[in-house]
Amino acid sequence: MARVLRHSLSSGKSVTWPPRSPRRTIAPESHSSKSSKPTLLWIDDFAPALELYKATMETFGFKVLTASNGEAGVKIAAVNPIDLVITDYEMPGMNGETVAATIKSISPAVPVIIFSGSTLLSHRSCRNADAFCDKAGSRDRLLGTIHRLLHRKHGSMLQPPPPLEASHDERRTVA
Repeated sequence: MARVLRHSLSSGKSVTWPPRSPRRTIAPESHSSKSSKPTLLWIDDFAPALELYKATMETFGFKVLTASNGEAGVKIAAVNPIDLVITDYEMPGMNGETVAATIKSISPAVPVIIFSGSTLLSHRSCRNADAFCDKAGSRDRLLGTIHRLLHRKHGSMLQPPPPLEASHDERRTVA
């Protein structure tokens, strides 16, 4: 791969590996412009739910990186361009509040959503999180929050979110 990158640099062309689709969601000025999909980092210590969230969000056009604990999530955020972080609040070791504070210290512009089933969140976590979503809430509400925060982060450079259809079956996320 280093040989390909050296060759591409000498030819004046940039190469993205793996190849990406030509459709862009983020404008070229964004750090994630190499990808046509906004990148989410999802942190949750409950593995079955983490797999479900990843699969669900990928069907909605997101690239999803996952971490099974706060420490791993912070390491991923430190070395990858992330557009938005979604973290569970109650996790062993580094909880969601600490994850949010650490992510903000690394990349202050990256929005953080605390996604929890807990109703008892500290006031300090309000300073570091851009939004809170209840795990028992609807998927449409979570998607709306993600799109709102991405739009706020990227301003007019981000295409508007697709219209959400009303849910007649009250789809809910599972934790």
